[in-house]
Amino acid sequence: MEENKNFTKNLFISFFIVFVFLIFWQMYVGKNMKNNKPTKVAHNTKVDSTNKNTLKDMKNMAPTLSDRNSKMGMLDTLWNAQLLKLNGKNIEVNIAKSGTFYDLYLKHYKTHLFDTTFARYFFTGYKSYLFKDSTLSLKRGSKVILYSTDSLEIKTFTFKEDSYLVDFSLRRMDTLPLFVEFDGGLFLNPSNIKEEKRTYSFVVKTKKGYKKYKISSLLKNPQDKKLPLDDVKFIGLKNKYFMFVVINNRNEKGTVRFGIRSHRPYFRIESKDGKIDLLAYDGPIEYFLLKKIGYGLFANYEFGGALIAPFSMAMLYILKFLHNFIPNWGWAIVVFALLMKIVFFPLTYKGLASMRKMQRLKPEIDKLQKIYKNDPQRLQKEMMELYKKHNVNPFSGCLTLLIQLPIFWALYRVLRMTIDLRNSGFIFWIKDLSVKDPYYILPILMGITSIIQSKLQQQGVQDNQTKLFTYFMPIFLVIIFIPLPSGIVLYWFAYNLFSVFETLLIKRLEVS
Repeated sequence: MEENKNFTKNLFISFFIVFVFLIFWQMYVGKNMKNNKPTKVAHNTKVDSTNKNTLKDMKNMAPTLSDRNSKMGMLDTLWNAQLLKLNGKNIEVNIAKSGTFYDLYLKHYKTHLFDTTFARYFFTGYKSYLFKDSTLSLKRGSKVILYSTDSLEIKTFTFKEDSYLVDFSLRRMDTLPLFVEFDGGLFLNPSNIKEEKRTYSFVVKTKKGYKKYKISSLLKNPQDKKLPLDDVKFIGLKNKYFMFVVINNRNEKGTVRFGIRSHRPYFRIESKDGKIDLLAYDGPIEYFLLKKIGYGLFANYEFGGALIAPFSMAMLYILKFLHNFIPNWGWAIVVFALLMKIVFFPLTYKGLASMRKMQRLKPEIDKLQKIYKNDPQRLQKEMMELYKKHNVNPFSGCLTLLIQLPIFWALYRVLRMTIDLRNSGFIFWIKDLSVKDPYYILPILMGITSIIQSKLQQQGVQDNQTKLFTYFMPIFLVIIFIPLPSGIVLYWFAYNLFSVFETLLIKRLEVS
């Protein structure tokens, strides 16, 4: 009995250490990167006028900047001065005089997408732009046509109604090669900066597959990478919850360069055809939304490795289904914990029943250990015969743990990554399930319920090692779970609480 009990305990400890290691691995943080809060955007300016998109109209527009030597001194004005502002249901876009996005606000998530201290999205050179033939309402979609003041380039942005997709078109009137740059990076939330930097990456999908390049690694080795454009399906940047990617939906040909420049991520698309047509996605990493849009964008939702991914996907679907009936995500997590206890009840019942039988067999096992103390093989054989005679499986508790471990790990990934928990409150002091409990109440409650559960399961066991294990593991769990998002800790607390009632129920069933 003692030998098998120690084996079960050691196996549990081994799996727990692996689980803790995986959590620490996911929470690994690279070196700090420079990050600033977005600056306040300018108020909307009034615009009008409608003319046809012709080369003649372009040449009759404002003249080119006269003093080319002073352009570098005017760049700050071009990049940050507002040319126009567009308001939609989901987004608010500010376009600068340089023809670039210098701010994009996601209304539903109450956050800026870009790091507006320096942003050059859809940048095509040091020139100024004017615009005509533009509809400024996004209620039914909007097309914005920008004309460069040197009369050589036309940029067109087509915003889709209630969408995070933007069609981009660039045309040049001469034979010079075209390029468009995306420079400046995404906005990283200061309140969760470690996790934001840990997940901050370039994402590239080619015909060969999907690949991610962490910004923290590229900062250490800032050598540019180059790819043929027609081999790239999409390229862009992502952090924990949001991303900006450019989709090569028309199979454009050219080259793509990306890497680090001036300590900031950038990527550049070049074409020799006199035109560039792309589709940009600037919004949340929400699996079901990305799945609906297509282009393989759902690959940016990280389900985990090949072994964990199927479990993670199943967890996400179940949680989404529950949320359809339970508006509060916190209560949906609690109900999910209850469902898990119900699903695993037969295994748990069998494991606890086997543990009770082994406790009753302890005198006979001790007797066998004395008789065959010098013959381990015979001892093992006699013990297995004893277990078989009394219909006891000494490994039933390990089996339950083995089945539950990938589910716990998959749920950890889903609760850590899903954007639905962001800014989603539960009760009282829990205002955001995606960040840690500000008062550490949930981790402490989780530790208390763990101790109660251990005591209930180990009643009748007298050895000091088991008693020490009863207190050590819950305290260690509390320390590990303190910095984790509240949604994860809530699940473990609810699961432990239901386990206490489950153990009491099983004891009652055994008595009756």
